[in-house]
Amino acid sequence: MDLKVKLRVFRYDPEEGKKFYQTYEIDYEEGMTFLRALQKIKDTLDPTLTFRHFCRAGICGTCTVMINGFPRLACKEQVLPYLLAGEEIVIEPLSGFSPIKDLAVNHDDVVNRLRRFRTWIEEVKENPQIPPSISRKIERASDCILCSACQAYCPQVKEEGYAGPLLFAKIYRFLQDPREKNKDFRIEEAVSWGHLYHCLSCDKCNSVCPKEVKPASLIRELMTYQAKDGKA
Repeated sequence: MDLKVKLRVFRYDPEEGKKFYQTYEIDYEEGMTFLRALQKIKDTLDPTLTFRHFCRAGICGTCTVMINGFPRLACKEQVLPYLLAGEEIVIEPLSGFSPIKDLAVNHDDVVNRLRRFRTWIEEVKENPQIPPSISRKIERASDCILCSACQAYCPQVKEEGYAGPLLFAKIYRFLQDPREKNKDFRIEEAVSWGHLYHCLSCDKCNSVCPKEVKPASLIRELMTYQAKDGKA
């Protein structure tokens, strides 16, 4: 029996300021991801449908959308389990981000936060040795692909001034790096600027991170680092 995929997709027309939902139905293909489904809709039914994608391999983080209320990478999320569950499938732009058109959202807020929190290391002349145990910690936090799934699913991000799990994961990464000379600055970033202790410890960001960075766990480690006066 041929399976049909019915998607209820959020639409936004910036020229008219009109927001609405539109339902599309397409044939299911074996191994179909939501990105493939959206592309098929655009190719065969509605060329005006707008969404972001690039690598198609779960690396760039560009295609993140809300699927039935959860932030997911459209290029990795399989359609079939949703079909078998028999539930309505609703696709929306990332929660908390302003839509530009349809499923494409404005990421300026995250970009501005990355700049404000100086998410880079100043040039160093020496080349310090990094122990394997520290390297593993750095690699874990560095696996973040800036997909913003954690930011979209974190209820505390709605509080103005709260940095959010994505930024705390970045701060943790630099705090652990022996090439970072100003660790006190990183602590000040997290606590004073980012309101680290406003975290609700709900672990929602852990549950949606596609790369298992587990930002909530890194936030708790940041709190421990601070409690021990900078001694990890």
